[in-house]
Amino acid sequence: MVNSSLVPHAADPNAIAQRLIQSAHTRDGLPEMAVGLTFLLISGLLYLQVALPRKSVGFIAAVLACALFVPLLIFGLPWILRWVRRRYLVERVGYVQFKPVSRKLIGLSILIAAVAALAVLGIVTGRLPEPSDRWLLAGTGLFGGALGALCGRLPRFVIAGVIMAATGVLLGFSGVPLQTGFAILYGLQGVVSTVSGSIVFLRFIRQPIESGE
Repeated sequence: MVNSSLVPHAADPNAIAQRLIQSAHTRDGLPEMAVGLTFLLISGLLYLQVALPRKSVGFIAAVLACALFVPLLIFGLPWILRWVRRRYLVERVGYVQFKPVSRKLIGLSILIAAVAALAVLGIVTGRLPEPSDRWLLAGTGLFGGALGALCGRLPRFVIAGVIMAATGVLLGFSGVPLQTGFAILYGLQGVVSTVSGSIVFLRFIRQPIESGE
């Protein structure tokens, strides 16, 4: 139960509600773990594309998985999280029915997915010009770090965002190949998010279940 004395009476009710929903959404650490494991999967698929010979079965499978399976997984993560919470954590988190996703957010997600698909296509075909490699890595780190910090709005998300931004800039100007740089960027961020989410989840599970009033 949130202490009403800690909430300014002059604050925007919508902003207060948004903060409470965000806090409820991230208190069990599952979203961080899901994002971290997804990043690790992407990192592994990119590494396979670097390590395996082109036109080999493994290389083609990694490309198809990165282009087709990963977007489906990303769009399915909210449903997976809801299922896990209702199936295993309903006594701790309760039942929450969120309002439908707005059309603007859906359009933005589709736009980001399209840009990501074009970037993957450019990486696989080698058509991205050499001067843009460093800026693509640095830009991905900065944008991803800023987005994570802005969406999370908690110290641990800010720290993770700073790590991602710094890693992207360092990789961008270190001269590493583009695919290798993305594999390192997503791999490191996947480890950070997975570890952070796991720590929060363990602390959440150890808390006593509150009895209903």
